[in-house]
Amino acid sequence: MPEACLVTKKIQMKGPIRGKLLFWISKIAASILAPGLHTMEGLQAAIRKNRAKGPALPPKSMLKNYNINETNTGDMRVFSIERRERSDSSNVLLYFHGGAMVLDLQPIQWNLIKGMVDHIDAKIFIPIFQLAPEAIWRETMPQILHFYLEVVQKYGAHNVILVGDSSGGCLAMLLAQMLRDKNNPLPAALVLYSPVLDLTATGEDQPALEKRDPSVSISLIRNAASLWAPDVRHDDPRVSPLYGEQSGLPPTIIFTGDREVLESDGLRLKAINPEVDHRSYAEMPHVFPASGLAEGNHALKESAAFIKS
Repeated sequence: MPEACLVTKKIQMKGPIRGKLLFWISKIAASILAPGLHTMEGLQAAIRKNRAKGPALPPKSMLKNYNINETNTGDMRVFSIERRERSDSSNVLLYFHGGAMVLDLQPIQWNLIKGMVDHIDAKIFIPIFQLAPEAIWRETMPQILHFYLEVVQKYGAHNVILVGDSSGGCLAMLLAQMLRDKNNPLPAALVLYSPVLDLTATGEDQPALEKRDPSVSISLIRNAASLWAPDVRHDDPRVSPLYGEQSGLPPTIIFTGDREVLESDGLRLKAINPEVDHRSYAEMPHVFPASGLAEGNHALKESAAFIKS
């Protein structure tokens, strides 16, 4: 992996006018698709609606162009996807989806999965892990640990890359820290998109960032945390990886936009651990690599380059 820059790398491809336009488009879309998420009542209503739907299935267009399978391992559904024609690459991505630890795989996340498989020559596994409030961190973490070890047994840890967006990025880093502490084989790398690293959401810059963020609020992070980690302080390193020991982890790259609350998490992790490669994209919102924008494609290409190097 390349040597990380000592400071966050700022990437600007478009100007602030486009950023403001994206803000209002995203704001309107969020109000229609996920209204009320910033209150506990609204979040609980969204959970009920989400459970009735279940995890999003791959779109038909992807079924035509990629090898996609669904299996069960233990009590967990797992999707896998790869190109119909792959090179001899042995890379395996283990992708943990976002959703504030409470919402299942969303249709837009298949855009991110498609982007990853298009840019990164790898087989991707997508586990449908347990969610809060039905399960808390004490059930979720052992479940994904068990699945990771199954994947490693088959493919080798040196071929496995952990990937996560939003709360899935939290899971990926927590898993890496757990593996290190248990002396289990570590993955080759971590690739994180807008990860939640601090469930307390107490970054000094977060109130200002919240005003620029069209979809994620401080209250959403904290309310979701209270459902997923009701029995521990939210600065406990077992649920907030920002507070965990940062040494001895695999090479890590993080992508955030400067129009999201979670820009703070990337900046704060970089300040604690300069070896982390943090890329901040001007005017970009939460998990922008799923958007299909030029900046998102650029981030996916950077992800591929990071994995290959």
